[in-house]
Amino acid sequence: MADRHEEKYLITYDEYSRVVSRVRKVMNPDLHGDKGSYKIASVYFDDPDDNALDDKKNGNALHIKYRIRTYDGDLSFIRLERKSKKGIITSKVSAPLTIDELTAVLTGKRLDEASPAYALTSEMTAKGQRPVCTVLYYREAFVYEPLGIRVTFDTMIDRQSPTIASLSGDNLTSTPVLDRNTVIMEVKYGKYCPAFVRKICTTFGTQISVSKYALSRNASY
Repeated sequence: MADRHEEKYLITYDEYSRVVSRVRKVMNPDLHGDKGSYKIASVYFDDPDDNALDDKKNGNALHIKYRIRTYDGDLSFIRLERKSKKGIITSKVSAPLTIDELTAVLTGKRLDEASPAYALTSEMTAKGQRPVCTVLYYREAFVYEPLGIRVTFDTMIDRQSPTIASLSGDNLTSTPVLDRNTVIMEVKYGKYCPAFVRKICTTFGTQISVSKYALSRNASY
């Protein structure tokens, strides 16, 4: 995936209601999910020294995270991803996983060299990556195709233990990561963000650099 800018804002539910009504007038719902809405579950990995977490806490320029992601609990479509972020510029490399490969990665086993995810899992093994938590949330996504603009709203953000069940949408016990009145809005774009997007997404919210992974690690089980 080409590099893109990614800005995040913490907003209240009232602010979300106002902003999303403006967004709907000029942007289309994501083609995935029900009118652009779907549930995301991501197992995040870190090394024994929690370097990915510390990089974020310490404000280091470059952050690299590995995660396994599913949508609406569908285990027929599983993605292993390495997300790199420098400031607000992000890039991502991903590969599909089968259910058997998912089990192997979660238990620290190597994949066959023929697997599309072999290179990523080899990196993870070399770095001592192991699953540390699952982050779950509901996303409402909108796109403006001509300029590749994407605006998303994430709600009901929870944390669970990193298991296959947490990725499959099973109704397990969760720990809220943020107050239920708080929404994370993300504005994603390529080289620039046009003025009309800035205008419709204007809120009194706070721009943040913290990730949902870091927020979830601060939440207790």
